[in-house]
Amino acid sequence: MNRLAASILGAALLAACAGSPTSTGPQTITIKAVDIAYDPATIEVAGGRPVRLTMENAGALEHDWSIKTISVRDVREINSEAGGHDMGSMNNTLDLHTSAEPGGSSVLEFTPTEAGTYEFFCTVPGHKEAGAVGTLIVK
Repeated sequence: MNRLAASILGAALLAACAGSPTSTGPQTITIKAVDIAYDPATIEVAGGRPVRLTMENAGALEHDWSIKTISVRDVREINSEAGGHDMGSMNNTLDLHTSAEPGGSSVLEFTPTEAGTYEFFCTVPGHKEAGAVGTLIVK
């Protein structure tokens, strides 16, 4: 085999094995909760791939990030500051939830399993009604 053919074959093998970290690793999303909104208010993720969502509370009030109904698997909450968290009537009725005190943050990992458009919102009484809502799009 000549050197050119060996180089082309080697490059092809490396490309096939390398895999992009963005296509195989978790999709990382950072969302800021401010009084009373989310930034960004729309998030897009790929279905079937893990998501690592970090919620930073940049507001002066307690906030959370919640989705009432969504098909997910492998849900894991890291650093949630949910102790004593007032979720109004939403307690134990959410498929996804994470919360943070003012100046704090939390991480929620999950894998969405069905494409669709899902509303996320803050469950603290009055926050959703005041505008703390957004959209998660699973493609």
